[in-house]
Amino acid sequence: MGVDPALKTRHGAELVARAVRTAERGRPRGHRGAGDGGPAAGRGGDGLTDGEAEVLELVAQGLTNRQIGDRLFISGKTVSVHVSNLLAKLGVAGRAEAVAVAHRRGLLAG
Repeated sequence: MGVDPALKTRHGAELVARAVRTAERGRPRGHRGAGDGGPAAGRGGDGLTDGEAEVLELVAQGLTNRQIGDRLFISGKTVSVHVSNLLAKLGVAGRAEAVAVAHRRGLLAG
């Protein structure tokens, strides 16, 4: 039995990477468990999705959109959308301010 041809594409690699990250977190993406606010609640707090929280952590490390995309197996455009969404949700105008606010609110690991 061979590998599904769809998994050989960049999109397929993204799906596999997301599945691995989801498995590492221990719950299915979009799962609504007891006390779980669903996918919009995410792990990031302040209404950040899991993807936005993940991108915020990497923004805090000073990575560019392209570097974040390479690390997460997503496009730079997808990273840009996540960044725009998290800026709006945090009520800030830029990346540095987002990191400062996230740090003050305890949204960053470590």
